[in-house]
Amino acid sequence: MFLEINHLEKVYRTRFSKEETRALQDVDFKVEKGEFIAIMGESGSGKTTLLNILATLDKPSNGSVILNNHDITNIKESQLADFRLRNLGFVFQDFNLLDSLSIRDNIFLPLVLARRPHKEMEERLAQIAPKLRIADLLNKRPFELSGGQKQRVAIARSLITQPQLILADEPTAALDYRNSEDLLHLFEDINADGQTILMVTHSANAASHAGRVLFIKDGRIFHQLYKANKSSSDFAKEISLSMSALLGGE
Repeated sequence: MFLEINHLEKVYRTRFSKEETRALQDVDFKVEKGEFIAIMGESGSGKTTLLNILATLDKPSNGSVILNNHDITNIKESQLADFRLRNLGFVFQDFNLLDSLSIRDNIFLPLVLARRPHKEMEERLAQIAPKLRIADLLNKRPFELSGGQKQRVAIARSLITQPQLILADEPTAALDYRNSEDLLHLFEDINADGQTILMVTHSANAASHAGRVLFIKDGRIFHQLYKANKSSSDFAKEISLSMSALLGGE
């Protein structure tokens, strides 16, 4: 199995009292290589905590995360930055691009940190820039780009390291409908090429582009849906009904 999340628990304790907050409770699921999974839940449900643990930005109180037979929750602190560079790609809602750098250099940044040869950087960029329609943007600066263009650049930066797993945190939240749909179709294309993607989202429309949706409530996996042969519009309706149930609307 490509990714195994085994009985994760995350408990936060206040420093001066014994009060506990359980952000995650016995979260347990598996991910096959090449899956595109959306994670949904209301604010405070635990989905961001789960994403942070998968990103090795936080550690669980109990349980494990096994990526390609390696328990990533036991990686030494001194090795985490290198692990992220080599294995994980990140796409954020606010793009996290540096205005002081060109688009090309923003995309190259993870490979610069990994000390890869410049020739290799250019070769990798040449493979992904046309697919993401950013080849004519490489000499510009982020402040010259639209939101949709910035997000395509952010995806390029996440892909250039050839990660095992892409983690996307509300990637369409800062985009209008047209650019959101454009981004989600890009995710579908990237996923069709074999890239594994986990995406946290509040949007039923965004989630409908994934192959599976996990719903989290009160720190637990509440429900899951598979897209199978459904259209995105039909799947979005099914997702909306499940969210209504999760929120207690039905």
